[in-house]
Amino acid sequence: MKDQFHIDPKWEVKEFHNLDYELVTHRDARVLNEYLWSGHSRTHISLYKHFDINPMPSCVEYVKSKFDFLENVSVAVNLFKPGQYLPMHTDVFGKYLEIYGAKLEDVERWMVMLEGCVPGQMLQIEKEVFGHWRAGDCFGWKCSENHAFYNMSMVDRYAIQITGVRK
Repeated sequence: MKDQFHIDPKWEVKEFHNLDYELVTHRDARVLNEYLWSGHSRTHISLYKHFDINPMPSCVEYVKSKFDFLENVSVAVNLFKPGQYLPMHTDVFGKYLEIYGAKLEDVERWMVMLEGCVPGQMLQIEKEVFGHWRAGDCFGWKCSENHAFYNMSMVDRYAIQITGVRK
């Protein structure tokens, strides 16, 4: 279900610089271990997340309003430092399913890019690779679709992660 659209960026990326980020890896231990066993480094297969149980910049409500086709919307901010990536995987949505009682097959994930792409930043959904986006571009996929994020640039990459179920 790869899907894309654009929203007018009404934010300053500096609003996201000093959030209380937590370093995380993929939550499926089997997938993570397969990558580690094949030679990937745990240090690099990671990202920083700021979860919506913590205060969010006020502009996040504006962003959420653009996803009125979803219900039970959950938000996180993703920060990929240079050299961080999440190789091909599917999401497990464990906490989301627990909180909302949703069926895994109904869950969608969206990324709202907070800044324009710089060379070395990539998003892959199934076989399609995106390396040219502008602030406000939104990319979505269904729970079963493989995807990956790579920051092989020399600058941080910020995005708002939206999770929900189609109304």
